[in-house]
Amino acid sequence: MSAGRSADGREVQIPLQQVAPSLISPLSAAPPSHRPANLWPSSEPTAQQGVPAGFLPLHGGFRDHFVETPEAKYCCEACRLVLCQPRQTECGHRFCNSCICDILSRPNPVCPADMEPLFRDKIFKDVCCHREIMSLKVYCRSEANGCQEQMSLQQIPDHLNVCPFFEVPCPLGKCKERMMRKEIPDHLSWKCKHRETTCEFCSTKMPLTDLQKHKDTVCPAFPVMCPNHCSFASLPRSELSGHQHDCPKAQVSCQFHRYGCTFKGLNQDMRQHESTFAAEHLKMMANRNLSLENKVTTVARKTLHIFLRKCGARSPERSLLPGGRSSLETQLNRHDDMLSVHEIRLADMDLRFQVLETASYNGTLIWKIRDYKRRKQDAVAAKTLSLYSQPFYTGYFGYKMCARVYLNGDGMGKGTHLSLFFVVMRGEYDALLPWPFKQKVTLMLMDQGPSRKHLGDAFKPDPNSSSFRRPVAEMNIASGCPLFVSQTVLETGTYIKDDTIFIKVTVDTSDLPDL
Repeated sequence: MSAGRSADGREVQIPLQQVAPSLISPLSAAPPSHRPANLWPSSEPTAQQGVPAGFLPLHGGFRDHFVETPEAKYCCEACRLVLCQPRQTECGHRFCNSCICDILSRPNPVCPADMEPLFRDKIFKDVCCHREIMSLKVYCRSEANGCQEQMSLQQIPDHLNVCPFFEVPCPLGKCKERMMRKEIPDHLSWKCKHRETTCEFCSTKMPLTDLQKHKDTVCPAFPVMCPNHCSFASLPRSELSGHQHDCPKAQVSCQFHRYGCTFKGLNQDMRQHESTFAAEHLKMMANRNLSLENKVTTVARKTLHIFLRKCGARSPERSLLPGGRSSLETQLNRHDDMLSVHEIRLADMDLRFQVLETASYNGTLIWKIRDYKRRKQDAVAAKTLSLYSQPFYTGYFGYKMCARVYLNGDGMGKGTHLSLFFVVMRGEYDALLPWPFKQKVTLMLMDQGPSRKHLGDAFKPDPNSSSFRRPVAEMNIASGCPLFVSQTVLETGTYIKDDTIFIKVTVDTSDLPDL
């Protein structure tokens, strides 16, 4: 049983099963002397069972718009509003929970209705009154926004959870705006600054607030101007890095600068420079070669002198050597000179043989990259950002091509991915071939483990891209995949073995005409 009092102060007994479960509180089972100092919790159990924040007033009674004016017995003797969490005194008057707490906090509290003294342990929850108040009809709290619904006060929380006129915050969480619930679809469609949108250049989805920064900094397909102001009006950001190497307006140094050439100029002027100064470049190379030979000869002579001194110290008969000491030195010098010339020729021939041995004429390239760890470190340290493969061909008289790899990534893949690109090169038979280049290209990283889970990507060339027109320089701008494979996948799988990786590039030759 639960103790209560009638309006005239008589004590009555209410069976617990007749009391709404939401109104039963653990405090009601405890003796008055064992109740906490605050007398009652700050909110009724109803508020703890799904009632939205703000349903109960912070202080005083309910300020809702009631359909009919509430009777006086439902009004607080202190704030004169409809009772919220009603409490009844020993003298039979009713107060809001917050109002009676204010009165009891004063010294020698008395009832403002009849000035009778009040005692904390003789004030109780008026459950019956609470139930009656919660059944009073009210207008929706969103009436000012246009809602015409009427309901009992206790139905307010459930209604506000679905009311189309109730003001709620933006569901995305980042937006500070509030709106009626029915306005949420429009808000998310075109008003919210944090709504999801799609980049019109690369089709990546992102919040609207990040779109402009994405375009300005990382979008791979966003058109950008060449910083050298060359003839290309604009090109995708992903192609800019490759374009910089071949841009006719780029400032470059002569490739013979290591031999002493000091020329610096535009890419477009470099070919004329190399043609005009070919003889000077050969002289520079010859002088450099001669300098190296002299150094080798000097070292050989010093070594010979040391050797002869040691021989002389051990054998007084050194004069018996054929031809004497000076003759031996002359012969050694002549042999050293011949060896130097032969070594240069052998190195040149070895390079030519390597290219011939690895050249493919069926449109397929298998590129073996040794010393992966060292080459990756060189890329991270910006010593050698990219590597070019040996050329390969679609046929003996077909397109000339190669691959280009950035072991530490390029563009949006820098530092996180291996970037792989395909390059169309200038060939001997370009005048007989159809342009632009339209053959399907497949890029692949070979798995050296038993599962053979190769990673690949394929693309059809864009006929409007400068990367696939007939080359006017040694090679076109590279085109491919900045995010080809993440370095984590590459370095934790079986794609690296004996510090070596294999890259395969396949060009579809099935529809090429026979020359």
